[in-house]
Amino acid sequence: MTNYYSTDELLKQLDKQNEISEEKRKQLTKSVKIKERKIHQFKLNRKIVFIIALVAAIVHIFYVSIPLVTDNRGINAFGVTTILAVPDDQPLSNSLYARVVIIEKYDVGNYEAGDKIIVYGLYNTTMNWVVEIVTIDRVTHEAQITFDGVISHTINTSEIEGKYVRTANLMGIISYISSNVQGYIFLIGVYIIGFSLVYYFYIRKKPNKPIE
Repeated sequence: MTNYYSTDELLKQLDKQNEISEEKRKQLTKSVKIKERKIHQFKLNRKIVFIIALVAAIVHIFYVSIPLVTDNRGINAFGVTTILAVPDDQPLSNSLYARVVIIEKYDVGNYEAGDKIIVYGLYNTTMNWVVEIVTIDRVTHEAQITFDGVISHTINTSEIEGKYVRTANLMGIISYISSNVQGYIFLIGVYIIGFSLVYYFYIRKKPNKPIE
């Protein structure tokens, strides 16, 4: 049996459908606005992160530039610096390796037997060496040092480059490489290229393409 609606019932049914459609339209509009707000917030946060990273890069460039214009690779400015040195954790032989190490400025009067220090030119080389103080005489300003624990050398305390702290980590290695002119220029070039690419692909506001 077929049910027929009266005119009033049909009008009520249409009004009800219109109310449902209007409600769906409002929900859809609200959902779109929320998504647009989130996208805008994400872009804003991404821009802030980019600016913070850029400021950090500028500070880092300034930091690594100081050893280029100061004596003793910046140890007088910071109290610490990075150098390439032969560590004493290897036997003395014809084949030795060097590492980037961190050294600190240290008053000669505070050195004691057992301290590890940096001395340049040991064994008639052009390298820095990590050695250990065996004895030190503050009157004659002489110290007995050893690299391998067997052979000792006598040096003047003025020959001490600094006190050995530890082997440098990745940031220390980057700092060492950047402390010469070639490495400094390379670092600036990497920063410029890197930030330019990030800005172009992720930060720059892309122009709207015209509808064809």
